[in-house]
Amino acid sequence: MGWAEYEQLLVTRNDQSVPRLKYADGYLALKMPTFEHGQLIAIVVDLIVAILNQQLRDYVHTTPVTLQIPEQAGIEPDHCFWLNNWAAVNGKSRIDLATEPSPDIAIEVDVTNFTKVADYQPFQVSEVWLIRGDRLAVFTLTVDGYQPAEVSQFFPEIDLSSLYQQVVAAVSKGASPPRAIRSVL
Repeated sequence: MGWAEYEQLLVTRNDQSVPRLKYADGYLALKMPTFEHGQLIAIVVDLIVAILNQQLRDYVHTTPVTLQIPEQAGIEPDHCFWLNNWAAVNGKSRIDLATEPSPDIAIEVDVTNFTKVADYQPFQVSEVWLIRGDRLAVFTLTVDGYQPAEVSQFFPEIDLSSLYQQVVAAVSKGASPPRAIRSVL
């Protein structure tokens, strides 16, 4: 598939976010989010928003968003956060990576082993968070590509993986996600 066909497919979707699309090296991949996928992304996003609000930090977060580098790649993360560069995208209706910064964090929930963290490298996203079940892995962009990290550079004092696991465990025992988040924070 060529870039023109990929762009035409994006236009025919009329800003719908399903299916999620990924285009790289002439190949198109489609992902159909499930209920489980939606629950897991909601948990991690609500957790991060709660932490950011506790810290009184400014941010912009969104889903869906299509990140594109014309003629090369396009990807639709499950969720994105702009933390350091929030003001540059605040109030925008569209993001153009030629003039606006990439998100600081892209989050992917991988129920079907769809995600390749390296696919984010052309977009220069500082961190990619990959969720598989009750595991949250943080990958930080380095000169050698994405490397696993023990902590997020944006939350260096917080063990996000542990907090996420605690929330998921509490939810599996019957707590609502908001209650579970409040209990771990």
